[in-house]
Amino acid sequence: MACSFESSIQRGCDLIHDFSCSPCEDNGFNTEAHHHCTQCKKYYCKNCISKHNDLYQKHAVLGRKYVKKWETTLGVMDVLERCGMHPREALKLVCGDHDQLCCSVCVAIDHRQCSKIQHILDVAKGIQINIEFQQIPMKIAELQNQFELMKEARLKNTTSLKKTRASISDEIKTIRKKINEILDNIEKTTLQDLDGMIAELEINLKKDIETCDKMTIELQNIIAAFQTKAKSSDSKSYIAYRKSKDMISQSNHLLRDISAIECYNVTFQANNLIKELLSSIKTFGANEEQTVMTKQRKDPLSDPNHVFSVAEYKEYNVRMSDDKHQCAIRGVCEMPSGEFIIVDWNNCKVKLLDKEYRVLDHCDVPGDPWDVCHIDGNEVAVCVGSELYFINATKGKLVTTRKLSFSHRCFASAHHGGQLYISSGIALYVYTMSGKKVKRLYKDKSGDRMVEKCVISNDGKTIYITNYDEHQLITLDNDGNKLTLLTDPEIKFPTGVHVTPAGHVFVCCSDTVLQVDKDGKKKLAILAREEHVYRSQALFFGSSISSLIVGGSKDILLVIKLI
Repeated sequence: MACSFESSIQRGCDLIHDFSCSPCEDNGFNTEAHHHCTQCKKYYCKNCISKHNDLYQKHAVLGRKYVKKWETTLGVMDVLERCGMHPREALKLVCGDHDQLCCSVCVAIDHRQCSKIQHILDVAKGIQINIEFQQIPMKIAELQNQFELMKEARLKNTTSLKKTRASISDEIKTIRKKINEILDNIEKTTLQDLDGMIAELEINLKKDIETCDKMTIELQNIIAAFQTKAKSSDSKSYIAYRKSKDMISQSNHLLRDISAIECYNVTFQANNLIKELLSSIKTFGANEEQTVMTKQRKDPLSDPNHVFSVAEYKEYNVRMSDDKHQCAIRGVCEMPSGEFIIVDWNNCKVKLLDKEYRVLDHCDVPGDPWDVCHIDGNEVAVCVGSELYFINATKGKLVTTRKLSFSHRCFASAHHGGQLYISSGIALYVYTMSGKKVKRLYKDKSGDRMVEKCVISNDGKTIYITNYDEHQLITLDNDGNKLTLLTDPEIKFPTGVHVTPAGHVFVCCSDTVLQVDKDGKKKLAILAREEHVYRSQALFFGSSISSLIVGGSKDILLVIKLI
């Protein structure tokens, strides 16, 4: 059987063309076609096309420039019967090993070793009475109907999105109007204060002017009287002398009082907090994409009630050749690119890891780094002593850009809604991005590490903090009110805490990693024990990899694949 399909590609030469000249092929030659006649539905080489054109001068001939159109000129059944890989060849064979339709060229090239090559004529016997064959038109019609329904649903969805856009736009304009009203009232109050101050100063100036006018007249009168009395008797001259001296003394006293204030002036000290707050806010609100999924396609990552289990544990060594000490990983965060930033407390380093957890770059910090959090884009913030260092990770390099200093320890940090949440160990503060304190949110001075790490839920309404000294997970609202306090035998010396956008909460303790419910009321699952973690200090859940990244007091980064 091999001879029957090998001969079709070995006539004339061993070259295989995408389109061969039809007349040459009929005469046993394998010549590449350069022309196609849409009426004859045949292919012609450079020699044969001239004979064709002499006979059929009105036929439409397409050159190689229009080779993409050659196949589209064939009839429906012609296209159906032609090989997709070799359009000049008809489908005549079936490879049972690969369950694939083949032309003779396909068999010669890709199926030489296959043992189950059959002719379609043999396989196709009785196909028309096959029930599955008879159902093909119905199944295709059903699929066409489903695509039409899907198209209709998508068109309706497009219309609804436009309406949603208009509705949200109106809501934004309403917010803007209210903000304008607030700013107008602030401006009105500020100008009223200014007008009141200016009016009071103008009254003082008016009094000084009236005093000057009055004293000028009195001095004119006294000098005229003095000059008259000075030429009369001694007693009258003496009286004029004494009254003139009193007037001079009074005048000097008034002048001293008036000249004590050289000039009345008003200055304006702008309230920069307004500008800072507005500058830190990028949008009027968050536009969240809400995708309605079928139950069969529901992603556990989007279900806040999903309880995870472990698929596998993997370990990655993150120690560098110039590290002087064993690593102590106190903070982990993920970049939008899929790379990771870790802080190594023992070696005073911030390390950039690629997606395979290999160290790409590092930068030294002037002290022990306690934590790291992602800010925006390529920027992270690292806690060092009482300072917060801002570092950019761009093109595999780490560059420190600026720092903020605080009057307390900078033990841990989080970023949400354009504001910084800073833990001092005994309190949780809220700051603007420029370092201006907004408020103290929570405080507990009964120990040194009562406020260890903190994270904020995606909607900004819930804050989770770990209490290392009292072995607790504390849940607060965004006003700092305590909602719940979770204690459990498995929660011993809790350090790191992380919340996913969907609301899954993870906590790492000295020798365990746990999942707790989004209300912070109960333990849901134990994801790692001491055989996998050692004095764990930090963790982060990478949604793109469905894995927890856990760091602790050794050179190993533990990656826990969750399902």
